[in-house]
Amino acid sequence: MDDTRILVGNAALLTEYGIHDPHNRGTSYAESLAAMGKTPMLVAIGDTVAGVIGMADSVRDNSRYVVDALHRLKIASVVMLTGDAASVARAIADQTNIGDIRAELLPEEKLTAVEQLKADGHVVAMVGDGVNDAPALAIADVGVAMGAAGSAVAVETADIALMADDLMGLPHAIALARRTRRVMRQNITIALATVGILFAGVFAGGVTMAIGMLVHELSVLVVIANAMRLLKPGADA
Repeated sequence: MDDTRILVGNAALLTEYGIHDPHNRGTSYAESLAAMGKTPMLVAIGDTVAGVIGMADSVRDNSRYVVDALHRLKIASVVMLTGDAASVARAIADQTNIGDIRAELLPEEKLTAVEQLKADGHVVAMVGDGVNDAPALAIADVGVAMGAAGSAVAVETADIALMADDLMGLPHAIALARRTRRVMRQNITIALATVGILFAGVFAGGVTMAIGMLVHELSVLVVIANAMRLLKPGADA
């Protein structure tokens, strides 16, 4: 501005441009902001550190409840992958009960972290909302995008988009998917058992065409009634 260079960024950016904080006043204040869960940005005017700006996203009110709900669903591990400083990540993790923190990650490092989790034998669901999350969303077993607040790239890359801006949709989706899988297995078992019984009855000579049709249609009604349980409020709980 007016032939004066103004830089706003982290300490590494200032070092890259040869700007030093001789008394570490800016750096120490940045560290105190980071400890409070804020992302510090050093401001340099010319070759002088002029100040520090602290920014922070407010943690959603239900974030800790969501993490606790995931633990209740027997999710093996909840991992935070973030580009924020480690001190900021720790402050947020303390508020949300997340134990595994991986901070200061670039998009490709998030991708590497997901690949490593998969290599360790985990089935990985990645939740993200930004362009930086898109590579990790694509490589995860299940990519979940926050549709209402997420970028178009994240939504297009993910397998699931939570259209409401509510993280509770995540444990809801997991629980409903698990219940749906159980019901599908039950229905397949019912169908195969019915066919097996009818086959045995036909070869034994005790099942006529009319009885076979009746038993088959009754089994279809049972399968439909079992599947309709998923429509009940709270069926995913």
